[in-house]
Amino acid sequence: MADRRGFTLVEAMLVVALIGILAGIGGAYLLTQLPNMRVNGATRQLVGDLRLAKTLAVETGDEVYLVFDVAQNEYQVVRDSDHNDAYDPGSDEILKTVRLPETYRGVEFYAHSGVPGGEVTFGGDVAEFTPRGTADTGSVYLRPANDAGVRDDRQRRVTVVGSTGRARAWRWDGADWV
Repeated sequence: MADRRGFTLVEAMLVVALIGILAGIGGAYLLTQLPNMRVNGATRQLVGDLRLAKTLAVETGDEVYLVFDVAQNEYQVVRDSDHNDAYDPGSDEILKTVRLPETYRGVEFYAHSGVPGGEVTFGGDVAEFTPRGTADTGSVYLRPANDAGVRDDRQRRVTVVGSTGRARAWRWDGADWV
């Protein structure tokens, strides 16, 4: 008698159909989570770059700035290479440029309702870090661009405490920053 082990065509088709259904559900879930992943990535990058600016200021003994361009949704890490303790757009060294639309598609700076000062609350949209490790106090607000009034839970705020230069990220839960 012949050995008839294996799968029938019907069994194989059922397995393929089940894999297709699960992939469809997983893909749809991933697409709904993509804006959240992007804004989280942009927030982590911004916090990392603020910490980088603080570290570079302490290491080099120069002022280091994060300069925000809200209209272009980008920022730059800039070192005070002429040592005049002031941000000079033409003469200071640009160490890094982050363009949110290129790196984190769909993420933008935005003005949180009820916050005076707009999207960036650092004076002149420039966060300054000193060689002593201190900084300007301020905040930057981020969200997926198409979330205006739709998904407030994806709003993020990055703050810097001036006396310590500490950068921290916050998430809006609908009532408060947590």
